[in-house]
Amino acid sequence: MESLRKLGVFLDRINGVVEKIAVNMAWVMLLAITLLNIVQVFYRYVLNNALSWSEEASLWMMVWITFVILPVAYHKGLNISMMFFRDMLKKSRIEFIIRCLFHCIVITIAVVCFYQAWIMYKGGFRIELPALEVSKAWVYAIMPPAWLLLILAALGGIAKDFIGVVDPKAGRAEELVGEASAEGGSQP
Repeated sequence: MESLRKLGVFLDRINGVVEKIAVNMAWVMLLAITLLNIVQVFYRYVLNNALSWSEEASLWMMVWITFVILPVAYHKGLNISMMFFRDMLKKSRIEFIIRCLFHCIVITIAVVCFYQAWIMYKGGFRIELPALEVSKAWVYAIMPPAWLLLILAALGGIAKDFIGVVDPKAGRAEELVGEASAEGGSQP
């Protein structure tokens, strides 16, 4: 069980680094989209000369923001969830078993999506974005790594939740330690 805990801590550290990079990339791209739209409005309505590439660039960055944040949202538990059912199972072994099952389902879906994203990325080299004059593969380039990072986040979740399958009290304590460190607090 100690090796599982160490694996969970190791994967949390990796996911923490991924989170810092992803969040910074996302806010920079969001700022760029905002500024690009302001410039586009100025060019279109003040100078009467619309930028031909601004929509494609904004769309490209929105796709990247979505996929950059995907593993972060999963790791932090920011996905939509059914709190009612989760709260009914609180502090039981069944809760941890179901959570491990959900992590396995997410990994299965992510593997399939990784394969499809890789096909899209390779096929994107044959398509050029007309206004930006770059390969569409650049838009799809974020998808395969995002799915791999999602798999990594789900593996970290399995490592932590499997402790709860074996010993629900230890799993709950592990959860509290994770929440305290995520909030910058001290460990209990």
